[in-house]
Amino acid sequence: MTQELTYEDLAFPTFINSHPAITLTAYEVKDEKVVEKTITLPFSDAIKAAEISGVGQLHIGDTRTGKSLVMMDMHRNHFGGKADDGGRSNWNVARNDFTANGYFMTADQSKIGAGKGLLNEARVPIKRRINAVVNWLDEINLMIPEVQVEAFGMAEGRQEDIQLGDVETGYYLFGASCNLNRVNGDFAGVSPINRALLNRCGVIFDHDFYKTTDEDRDILDGREVTGKLQLAPIRDITDKIITAYQEIRKSASVRDPFLDAYLRFISSGLDYCSIDKDNLKKRTWPSRCSGCTFTKKDLCSLVKQSNTGTVATLKRFANGLKYLVQLKHGQTSIDPLDLALAAYEFTTYHGNLNGVEAQSTYSGEDQEQMRDVVSKLRDKIMSIRRYLDRSIDNAIETGIAETRFIEISDVRGQKVNNIYSEADKERLDEIIKQNGKISYNVQEPFKRAESEKFAKENGIRIDWFPGYLNSVAENYAKVK
Repeated sequence: MTQELTYEDLAFPTFINSHPAITLTAYEVKDEKVVEKTITLPFSDAIKAAEISGVGQLHIGDTRTGKSLVMMDMHRNHFGGKADDGGRSNWNVARNDFTANGYFMTADQSKIGAGKGLLNEARVPIKRRINAVVNWLDEINLMIPEVQVEAFGMAEGRQEDIQLGDVETGYYLFGASCNLNRVNGDFAGVSPINRALLNRCGVIFDHDFYKTTDEDRDILDGREVTGKLQLAPIRDITDKIITAYQEIRKSASVRDPFLDAYLRFISSGLDYCSIDKDNLKKRTWPSRCSGCTFTKKDLCSLVKQSNTGTVATLKRFANGLKYLVQLKHGQTSIDPLDLALAAYEFTTYHGNLNGVEAQSTYSGEDQEQMRDVVSKLRDKIMSIRRYLDRSIDNAIETGIAETRFIEISDVRGQKVNNIYSEADKERLDEIIKQNGKISYNVQEPFKRAESEKFAKENGIRIDWFPGYLNSVAENYAKVK
């Protein structure tokens, strides 16, 4: 059997959700010309991208929205069902008598008895469960907080000091579902989800926000109604998924100058507070936002920066989205800004969003708030993207970090921005001296004063970019 994954391999036998969820700009070369096109991915494709990326996922929503159904499709039809029955996946429904040791460990009876040592020395791992590449935890918020700690290791991919999943390749997937109380705008069932446990889920899929379409319901209405969770047929494509994961992980582990830059906006860029002494978001955020008189706080008051671990997860998920698009549409280049923001829209945003705004402005619809964050962030990045991209291009081509630009204006008022060079400046001076039909000025959008001005006008930092560009230039100078 070939180990090369196809898009058709990832089909869900029972789960259906074609709600448009991700829009990407793609570029193809046809007849020696670059052709731009738009690719729209449904909600179900976002879930598949997380699956092949090995990114932990939390499915939230009301009852009967498909949370358990899509997890069961992957559990049975992608990973061969229960490890206890020969598959590569573990399935647990949350309960308050669950213990990780009780599930993953057992006792070696030959080591129990008088004179045979301590009882804990008889504890041995249940290998089939330890080696399963996926652990699903359905209805996670049925666990009381004191028991939720038992799921921490499972969410992180470890049982004490034993690694879970495929040790050789590192592939491991954790998935959970949770009913959401929209009235209170928080996770609710028997218990709220512990924030530390929640943040171990790399992406969140909101089945209430991305509702099934009318066309989906036409298909679902044609199925037999049993009142039970429909079980997908047993099939195992684990090895194919792991092969794809290895490519995605490799891509995410190397420098990607453009994607990395856009992800830095999500970390360093969003770390701005106009009323803080250092202009950085600290522990007091967002408590001071309500009294802030900063006129450009439309973004900085909605969200704080993501940490390093979250950004690493975002990069892997973004590469997973790219991989999935290429499985579906063939080899094509994807706009890295679109990839970064698409991944960000599904990230573990709870705790990063301003909870006061989530309740007062968005009535608990935090995914709606996140969509606004992404839209505003895109607009602010686009206002300087021409400078950003040209600087990175030049750093890759020449190994030189240059953030100055020569803006040339001709007699018709048309403007062209070129990367700065002394030779170009001297040439332009000579042309102007001879005929005077053009003019130019030197732009420095990333110098300190301009960066401070940009932050005050947009509520987002760009002062990190010169240092970032230096690291890109140094890396490519070594390569050359």
